[in-house]
Amino acid sequence: MSSVSPTQAEEALIRLTHHFAQWRQSRRTPRGRIPQELWAQAVALTVTLPVTRVAHQLGLTPHALKKRREAVNSLATPLLPSQGLHFVEVAPAWRMPATEVEVHRPDGTRLRITYRDPAPTLVPLLQTFLESR
Repeated sequence: MSSVSPTQAEEALIRLTHHFAQWRQSRRTPRGRIPQELWAQAVALTVTLPVTRVAHQLGLTPHALKKRREAVNSLATPLLPSQGLHFVEVAPAWRMPATEVEVHRPDGTRLRITYRDPAPTLVPLLQTFLESR
């Protein structure tokens, strides 16, 4: 949406407002994800119009729209050859630590269970393992 006049951008914003309203009425869950095409149009309008104006008109938070705009801008910037890609391991903070249980039968058979449930029902499983031969 480069080289668009402010008047054309305002008209596009009004049309996009109607598209957002239609999407909000037709979504299946109250907190459904906004389609990528609507985000792209909103971000494109921020080239001509202020982010806060676009965000408030569309019922978005300015912060979320700024993040989307920065993400689009970062994708448009190619990596320089001197910049290498590095592996970064991301461990989700919301996962509970894993607990491991290892059981050995007299015949040498082993069973190892790894779980994250705070109160797993291991008794039936262990009984079955220890009783079967």
